[in-house]
Amino acid sequence: MTIPPALDRLVSATVPRDVLVVCGPEAAVYLHGQISADVTSMEIGDSSLSFLLEPRGRIEAFFVISRTGPDTFVADTEAGSGEAMAASLERFKLRTRADFALGQWQAHAVRGPQAAGEPVIRASSTGPADAPQHVVRPAHWPLSGGHDLLASPGSDVHQSGDGGEAVSIDGFEVLRMAYGLPAMGTEIQPGDIPNETGLVERAASFTKGCYRGQELVERIDSRTGGRRTVCRIRCSAPLAAGDELRDGSGAAVATVLSAAALHDSTVGFARSRNDAGETAYTASGDQVKLAGVF
Repeated sequence: MTIPPALDRLVSATVPRDVLVVCGPEAAVYLHGQISADVTSMEIGDSSLSFLLEPRGRIEAFFVISRTGPDTFVADTEAGSGEAMAASLERFKLRTRADFALGQWQAHAVRGPQAAGEPVIRASSTGPADAPQHVVRPAHWPLSGGHDLLASPGSDVHQSGDGGEAVSIDGFEVLRMAYGLPAMGTEIQPGDIPNETGLVERAASFTKGCYRGQELVERIDSRTGGRRTVCRIRCSAPLAAGDELRDGSGAAVATVLSAAALHDSTVGFARSRNDAGETAYTASGDQVKLAGVF
């Protein structure tokens, strides 16, 4: 499928993120058996996309996991999605030496062609000395370089250098639809099949061994993947979540999950049939371009 151009300017925004800090001598082993990312292979400073799945393999959470110390991990997800993620992870934590702390942090996000390098951080904190107060990690956006500086409440964290054009949270959300990743609670919902998100190859390890929900992921993957996938959309006409898209013969091939205006286009995500091709049409006949998430 056709991939749209990458973000061509430097932008920054401050957005809320739900953050779960997991620490303790058994944190790595416990998380490794619960989430889809290969936790024990992560070095300090590494981060990865990951799913948290039900035992039957459906999605409970989609997030970024970062290793900030030998026994400390920070999982961040969309605001409003952290409580369910934390409750699910704690549900199986019997006699495990790992502690959980959930909170809402601020992500100072920078995106664009000059944002690939790690920023210079100046930080001070009034929090506990053994708790992480900020995390710098890659953005993981497929069509833009960038990073997120996650700062905990009570920390005084500053990023040196040019942050580019400041955009609002709503403006940043539009850029996410055009250049970034599907988000938990918007394009990805609890109960979705991970293989139908367009993200399973980036968020699930097929070599790490057993984890919760692994059987469904690998069974569907071995059968050439899911029947549908989340894809990026672009159209010159207005679109709205819930709109049905059709192929040239009039058969329904996709449903719009999110949409927003960007310049003279509408961008967003849709869930499409895997055989939908690169072009679909609205009910009024407007052409919609479909592209893979990556």
